[in-house]
Amino acid sequence: MDPAGPSAPPGPPDSATSLARLSSSASGWWARLPESARATLPLWCASRVAVALLSFAAARVVVEGALGQVPRFTELWDRWDVGLFTKVARYGYVSPHYSDKTEVDFPAFPLAIRLVHYVVPNWIVAGLIVVFLAGAVSAAAIWRLATDDGGPAAGRAAVLAMIFAPYAVFLFAGYSEALFLAFASTAWLAGRRGRWWLAGALAAGAAATRVTGIPLWCGLVVLYLVERRRAGLPVLALPALSLALPPLPVFGFLWYLHGKTGEWNAYTVAMREGWHRWVDWPWSGWKATWESAFPGPDGSTTFTWFWRAELLAVVLGIVVTIALLYSRRWAEATFIGTATVLMAATNYYASGVRTMLVAFPVYLLLARLAGRFPRAAPAYLWLSGPVMAAFVVAFTQGRWVD
Repeated sequence: MDPAGPSAPPGPPDSATSLARLSSSASGWWARLPESARATLPLWCASRVAVALLSFAAARVVVEGALGQVPRFTELWDRWDVGLFTKVARYGYVSPHYSDKTEVDFPAFPLAIRLVHYVVPNWIVAGLIVVFLAGAVSAAAIWRLATDDGGPAAGRAAVLAMIFAPYAVFLFAGYSEALFLAFASTAWLAGRRGRWWLAGALAAGAAATRVTGIPLWCGLVVLYLVERRRAGLPVLALPALSLALPPLPVFGFLWYLHGKTGEWNAYTVAMREGWHRWVDWPWSGWKATWESAFPGPDGSTTFTWFWRAELLAVVLGIVVTIALLYSRRWAEATFIGTATVLMAATNYYASGVRTMLVAFPVYLLLARLAGRFPRAAPAYLWLSGPVMAAFVVAFTQGRWVD
């Protein structure tokens, strides 16, 4: 027996020690993250907080109606196509619960919303969470792609170009752009690393998210050819089979719609009946859009600038494609060029600005320009940032943005 008597029972753990352990654990977790995540996650999170605060502030300054009737946060972000994606997530396609022609929306984003909804009861919040996580992945992948080309400064410039893009409101709202961008940028990164089966699987995810996955697939095929020849490896090899993966979700979606509607062309029928769009020569679409964009002093409407933005998106696609061809970036040029043809080959232009939003080679090109011309990056931020903020206010106030 201890002559000094029984020892005193241990007291509660020292709060400073617990805090130190927690800090050490957090530091260890942070250190285990990839460099690209550590370089972009703080910036991405800060920008999301800024956008949320801007929407709150606008709701209190610009709100219409009775004093004190300020919409809730979920109401601010439940606008336009958010409701369509939510309907698909809740009820599926061709449902008696709604009459909208949602067959034009590919299934990956609604499926992601439905998965998150098992944990998060609110459908709008579930969509915002998917977009937030997908955007974080996109920022990290774009940073790595740009950093491989021009170092960390280029990576930061590319991510800032994405965050402050004029239509970056759709990288916060419950739209499919962020999820597509996550799949597309990581697929491209995997292709650059020679991990072609992973690249094919990720590109299949992109193709299941937006029709822009078809141009991405075309670009990935060219990237495969360029990278294999650069490495001195045979083109006709087992990894080439990975390039068959991206089209599969498109065919699967068409097959599914056929089962629901009995029509193999259900997608184009929905586009025609629901949105009055169909495949047409690019110059026909240009003419129709031009007439809406410049109708004369007596024909202007609230949508006039929307049509002008669509024309500008096609012009930007052409200019970027030429610039990439001049730089001998054949795969990126194929992606942007094919996407430009896809958005222009309709009877009128629509959603082109959102196509350019997910065209990550644009951000890589801007980062390279910022490396050559140091004043280019600040000029872009000063010009594009206010436009992006204005569109956040417009979107959350129920004004048409795209």
